[in-house]
Amino acid sequence: MGVIVAKTAGFCMGVRKALDMVLDASDKKKNDDDGAVFTEGPLIHNPQVLEMLKNKGIETLKGETDLSKSTVVIRAHGITPQKRQELTESGANICDATCPRVMRVQTIIGQHAKEGYSTIIVGDEGHAEVVGLLGYANGNGYVISSVEEVPRLPDMEKVCIVAQTTQDMQTYALTVARLKERYKHHEVFETICSSTSRRQEEIITLSNSVDAMIVVGGRGSANTNRLVEISAKEGTPTFLVETEKELERDKLLKYKVIGVTAGASTPNWLIQQVVEKVQAFQTEKVSTLRMFATKAGTVFIGSLMYLGLGAASLSYTGSVLLGVNSKLSFCAIASLFLFSMYVLNHFAYKEAVALNVPSRAKLYNRYKILFVVLGIMAAIVSFVLGFILSIQVFFCIFFAAIFGIAYKISVIPKNLPKFVRYRSLEQIPGSKEIFISMAWAVSTGLIPFFGSSVRHSQALPVVLFFSFSMAFIRTTLLGVDDVQGDKIVGKETIPIAIGKRSTKQLLIVISIVLAILLIVSPIIGLCSTLSFYLLPCVLYACGYLYLYHKRLIPSGLTCEIITDFNFILAGIMVVIWRFCES
Repeated sequence: MGVIVAKTAGFCMGVRKALDMVLDASDKKKNDDDGAVFTEGPLIHNPQVLEMLKNKGIETLKGETDLSKSTVVIRAHGITPQKRQELTESGANICDATCPRVMRVQTIIGQHAKEGYSTIIVGDEGHAEVVGLLGYANGNGYVISSVEEVPRLPDMEKVCIVAQTTQDMQTYALTVARLKERYKHHEVFETICSSTSRRQEEIITLSNSVDAMIVVGGRGSANTNRLVEISAKEGTPTFLVETEKELERDKLLKYKVIGVTAGASTPNWLIQQVVEKVQAFQTEKVSTLRMFATKAGTVFIGSLMYLGLGAASLSYTGSVLLGVNSKLSFCAIASLFLFSMYVLNHFAYKEAVALNVPSRAKLYNRYKILFVVLGIMAAIVSFVLGFILSIQVFFCIFFAAIFGIAYKISVIPKNLPKFVRYRSLEQIPGSKEIFISMAWAVSTGLIPFFGSSVRHSQALPVVLFFSFSMAFIRTTLLGVDDVQGDKIVGKETIPIAIGKRSTKQLLIVISIVLAILLIVSPIIGLCSTLSFYLLPCVLYACGYLYLYHKRLIPSGLTCEIITDFNFILAGIMVVIWRFCES
């Protein structure tokens, strides 16, 4: 059983914007300790996300509520002008998260209503977006959902025809053709969201190339239900689920290839959980040997042992680039210390891991005591090895560990003025990526430097920047992948602070600077010609950045396998260099 995930699955731009705005409003209110945050209607049609928002104190506005000190977020579907006026008069701070595509339809209807046009909306009557759009028609609007309903409409002199932004393209095209026949004086607008169009086009293609389709999303979501209808029309067995718990093993085992897509209000972590559950079913149909290999691989990657191997490889690279004798203890310290850092941080950020890498969260929760013990033992052994090497190495590890422990601690008291926004290192935007990359640079660069009696200090800046850049690119890219979960739990990562596009541009700039440094360093005598041989690592990083941008790299552990191999590639290039130089 193979699994193919649609490229367009998950949050659309409008939903992502709305979720970002409501979480930003919540964080601001939390810092101000004044007022509450409400959404005008359910923010999105996904019960799991709504439950998470409720746990963060974000409620749906109901009944009579004093809003004088509160913030009300208008959801992506938009609202009527009358409702907007009511909110303004209530004294609430209004945060408008209406989707730009919906705003465009509102503007079209409002302008034509002023010119005496009647409005016909092809959509679902009672849907939040449609209700809001009707408010701009000045009481002269009608809603139909299919071509069969056209005869029920009254005679009208001139009509403005629009679609609900998540409407089925085929239904809209057929309905518009019939409306044109009936109303000679008409203005027709293509208002179906481009994201919706692409999603619907892809599910038609995908459903014809798989044996069954799974659509992930809330049952109250119009666009999710429409995907189910489109797939079913293609004759493909189609299953709608809200979470992986609804998957039925016996129904899916008979299909070889299964496609997975999701509605525009479905978060990435729910899609991952469904995909991983289907893949778990897959192992039941393969041989015992292959099933064992698959599970062993999942444990090797999920437990971070693979990352530990990458740390050892990068430490070996750093040692050789420094011109010092590479020792097994250097690799062991880097591997053990970074392993312990990631493992123990998992338990400090359990909620984020559960959202971003569900398979790892399940593994760690199942063997919680074992991983806690392994994490602590790895840290202790790295301390002991460091002390044996030298006091400088010991203090490198010691201060790195203290820094990690202090990362979450609020060092600035809450009773200080409210303009002091950051009260801990954790709250500083981008601190996660920077401090993790520093830990890699210390573990794979400084430790070999201080642990050797023969030191070549001129190569140290090159080694530190290489290790830092490799780790920074890896951590930041995974941060782009994890942005939805990080946003929910309140992490201030670089992708959240500056946006995905700017983040990708930043990573490209760092890659270029690193490539220039590796080329120039041997020429000016900073380090050996090994520097040239490390250029493939930069090219590899650029390669997976490009593939990720094109959405050709899946999320979760597969993405980690690809990115973390770059550390191992560095060690391979050292071996090749030594062979060529001998």
